[in-house]
Amino acid sequence: MATSSSLKMLLELAQQQADASAKNLGKLNSQQQEAEKKLNLLLQYRHSYQSHFQNSTEKGMDNIEWLNFIAFMDKLDAAITEQRQAVLYAQNKRMAGNDEFLSHQRKLKSYDTLSQRQQRAETHKQIQQEQKMLDEFALNAFHRNASSAKDS
Repeated sequence: MATSSSLKMLLELAQQQADASAKNLGKLNSQQQEAEKKLNLLLQYRHSYQSHFQNSTEKGMDNIEWLNFIAFMDKLDAAITEQRQAVLYAQNKRMAGNDEFLSHQRKLKSYDTLSQRQQRAETHKQIQQEQKMLDEFALNAFHRNASSAKDS
């Protein structure tokens, strides 16, 4: 069985790793939310611009305005596609970070369980030693009393 100090050191290291992975997971969650927020803004902007374009077509639009709209929408669609990829990348990184966090949590729980078992074993051993000492004391007292009663 591992010594108490080495198990304590492993437990502390596992706690530090779990804390670091929790912090990293928080950062990854924020990055994913930020990427999703940017995507939503782009989608809203596209919808707004398309609505504006439809209003402009009802009033009449020349060929240059039409070409500018098409070019702008193509660029906006490309940005949306790129941002969707960024969202997927952020989601994948967050899931990997979550897996790492859960792994560190399981490791920490395992070391904690081992530490508790070791503590219970040490406590049990100490209780047995104390009981043995009490039994020896009681036996010695009994023998002294028996000797004194014999001598009287």
